[in-house]
Amino acid sequence: MITQGLLIGVSVVVALTAVGLTVLVVAAKLVRTHRERATEAALAPHRMPLLILGSGEDDDGAAMAHLLAVDHQAWRTVGPAVTAMLAKVRGEPVEDLVLVLREHGDVDRALAELGSRSVVTRARAAYLLGLVRDRSHVPHLLPLLRDRSAEVRLVAVRALGAIGDPLAAGDVLRALHSVRGHVGVPAFLAAEALLSMGTGGAAALREGLDSDDPTVRNAAALVSGHGTFVSSAPRLRELVDADPDPEVRATAASALGFVGGADDVPTLARHTAMGEPVELRRTCAAALGEVGHPLAADALAGLLADPDRRLAQIAADALVQLGPAGITQLTGVPDGTRAAPAARGALQLARLRAGDGALA
Repeated sequence: MITQGLLIGVSVVVALTAVGLTVLVVAAKLVRTHRERATEAALAPHRMPLLILGSGEDDDGAAMAHLLAVDHQAWRTVGPAVTAMLAKVRGEPVEDLVLVLREHGDVDRALAELGSRSVVTRARAAYLLGLVRDRSHVPHLLPLLRDRSAEVRLVAVRALGAIGDPLAAGDVLRALHSVRGHVGVPAFLAAEALLSMGTGGAAALREGLDSDDPTVRNAAALVSGHGTFVSSAPRLRELVDADPDPEVRATAASALGFVGGADDVPTLARHTAMGEPVELRRTCAAALGEVGHPLAADALAGLLADPDRRLAQIAADALVQLGPAGITQLTGVPDGTRAAPAARGALQLARLRAGDGALA
């Protein structure tokens, strides 16, 4: 049986715990506020020179000289502010801010810290080197794509993308593989990095399209389309036709819409047929519109009455993209037929976009 004394004791413990937690929260907030004010006070004498240098208005070099003269103790506060400014600017101010960081040893320190035992330190170092955008740092960053920490691998991919050296393209694609049982980097991050590397990464993309890993093939196909890597077109056709992974087939079809031409119309049209996966049919129809060749008109017109109404609407929109050949197909659809709703809807939307009467 629970006695009154025990209940009182428990209540006192709970009350004291609540008071203790409240005091802890208030103390933490006070400490944080004190630190923030101390940081602001320490940064105040250097804020204006930093803003001047970051805005590219340091015509007389006074702001640069001021920041270069900051002593070691003050740099512990000023350094992070310079890094934060570097992440926000482009053009000549980048070179000036990087020079300041180099002179204070931050860049050399970051290179050394890539081998740190601390995850936070390795990630922070990779982040800074990405902001510096020096291609000579690429060989130092590549090992981090296989780092045991997912966070470090993510930062390394972003850093390599910021640097934009196409020599890293193959390594970024391979980073999509699992690492010692850990999931590889997200495909969208790898794709962003690869796109920033430009056409110099074309060879790596073609290798990626031949990978045994569907994630790598999918990312390579995605980048091939968005980066308009025409040299990938032959392999993309093969993937659309025969890749065992449905997502890869659809991504390759979408990419072929951007990099393909008249020769690709039969391939894309063939995979809009009934019996193909729904997503592939829709993607191929949209890709035919992106190709924009009149040869696609008949195939697209045949989809206007398809039981998949979403596919029918995509086909109608694609016909508008074809220009006169597609518009002729749409305007020729009789009222009251199964194809009419998709055709009329696409024509009305096209008129709104082009101006009333433009398609009359």
